[in-house]
Amino acid sequence: EDCAVKTSGNKPIGFYMWAWVGGGVATLLAGIWGNPWGLDFFDLDFLVILTAYLFLTFGQIWAGVFALGQGFLMDVFSGGLHGLFSAAYLSVFFVILVGSRFFNLLNPKGQMIIVSLSVLLKNAMLLILLRIFSQDIVYSKTFLLVSLVSIGVTGLAAPLFFQLFNHLRGIPNRMAEGTSPDEN
Repeated sequence: EDCAVKTSGNKPIGFYMWAWVGGGVATLLAGIWGNPWGLDFFDLDFLVILTAYLFLTFGQIWAGVFALGQGFLMDVFSGGLHGLFSAAYLSVFFVILVGSRFFNLLNPKGQMIIVSLSVLLKNAMLLILLRIFSQDIVYSKTFLLVSLVSIGVTGLAAPLFFQLFNHLRGIPNRMAEGTSPDEN
């Protein structure tokens, strides 16, 4: 399985393990610090960005395992419908997989598009599944507005996080853009 961004040594597996820890901590902190109504105006979906980055650097299998595992972790700690977040984050992985065929994840514009579409489908999947399994759900314009802001904020933040992750992994900026050092 080919990955777009490569490093040498054992840094990749170390970053992957830190991604799991960081994703788990982000999941737990989102539950603890969340607004009582579950709505934060600038709700950054860090796990979607991290899943897209892992897809780019580690490939399909590792990103899929991460998405499923983080969804399962959310299911365990949410106390809601079992499998709800696992399905949502598998849909995120599916959008990243299909979107990477049409948009370049090495390009900031492609990162923004793919991550925004992933958050859009994740939110739609959550709304549809909640509507199917719970008839008491009421949707408001505020909830839809917050979802749209979350989609936009997460999409705009994706290239910044990709650069941060590349920096943490010791990848030069020119290598992350898909060029070799000899071409510069």
